[in-house]
Amino acid sequence: MPRRRRRNRRASRGYSVRVTRTKGSGASQTTSYRTGGLSITGVGPTGRVTGSRLTVWATVRDQGGGLSKKDIRLYLDGSEKTRFHYDPASGRLSYYVGGALSLGVHRVEIEAEAQSGESQIRSSSTTRKSWTLTVVRR
Repeated sequence: MPRRRRRNRRASRGYSVRVTRTKGSGASQTTSYRTGGLSITGVGPTGRVTGSRLTVWATVRDQGGGLSKKDIRLYLDGSEKTRFHYDPASGRLSYYVGGALSLGVHRVEIEAEAQSGESQIRSSSTTRKSWTLTVVRR
């Protein structure tokens, strides 16, 4: 009798499915999966901005759950910033640039790493998003 293929509904919604563990062989083989999707979206500001005191924002989510502020790194012009706010429930990240930014191009980078798995087998996924903004005179 042919086997029916079951459609993975989560995978069809943009989630990723990853094999985290395979044990045994043949008919007794078992495979564990992790569903999730680490993403950084809705970043800003981008392009040309007026005013040198601004707030950087993004949405950082792990569909598998468990992402916290300690799993996220934020860099402004190559310098790591730790005084940002992150709300795990909504995924919203914000960082108020306290000092005035100089005129010109500035680079923002966010990196997030999600850990999953049992104590014996751990896996991690990392995603990174970077963009530039240009501070101009009013």
